[in-house]
Amino acid sequence: MKLKGRVALITGAARGIGRAHAFRLARLGADIVVNDINLKSYEEFDEKITAESVMDEVRALGVRCIGLEADVGKKDQAEAMVQKAIEQFGQVDILVNNAGGIAGQAAESFASWVSEEDLRATIDRNLMGTIFCCQAVAEHMKSRKWGRIVNTSSQAGLRSQAGGVYASYGAAKAGVIAYTRYLAQELGPYNITVNCLAPAYVRTERLWRQSFNRIKDVRKELQVPLGRLAEPDDISKVVEFFVTDLGDYVTGQCLSVCGGAVNF
Repeated sequence: MKLKGRVALITGAARGIGRAHAFRLARLGADIVVNDINLKSYEEFDEKITAESVMDEVRALGVRCIGLEADVGKKDQAEAMVQKAIEQFGQVDILVNNAGGIAGQAAESFASWVSEEDLRATIDRNLMGTIFCCQAVAEHMKSRKWGRIVNTSSQAGLRSQAGGVYASYGAAKAGVIAYTRYLAQELGPYNITVNCLAPAYVRTERLWRQSFNRIKDVRKELQVPLGRLAEPDDISKVVEFFVTDLGDYVTGQCLSVCGGAVNF
């Protein structure tokens, strides 16, 4: 129970990868704050849950858990969410910025002609949401002289997609990497580590329904040497590394979690 006595706030945690993060950190003993813009977002892609809510699933693991709906791309909502978490639990020790995703259609996300609406929405979801949540917890963590922040980038933030698609998403995720490195420099003296991870293809219900179910050979078509899509818990294992004693001397880093993929 490495995280017993800690409180972890996870954004975008009502389904998919964020939900897996919540389960993993709860099993390590942390009390959990589940954030999502819609706490029933698992229903959108018919993701099956095992209780009345994701919060109930987490509580079944023997820890405390609350759910807070907020659009973290809006600064006032991100700040109010963090304040409510602190009021409820007295502290926030761990922040996992998982909320994100591309706005609009991937086929319309090219650098030279993506719409202003989709570009701004994508940046808000991924980069601004990360920044606002980090800012909201920073002073609190500094006062406690301890904190662990994990941001979520993407392989799209490290290298370009063939043909230039996903440009808006890639630009936002590249911004997350740069912001992570700067924040790590600032917060290191307070015993706060700031890292990010960069997944490639993860088998969530959303992506499976949209595209992955048509892929016959992951190793060949997606150039993933390990020959399979990542499961959400593959990503959560890296979060565990960053927020437990295993990662105490690691900060300002972006770790690829991609199965060896070299072309995104």
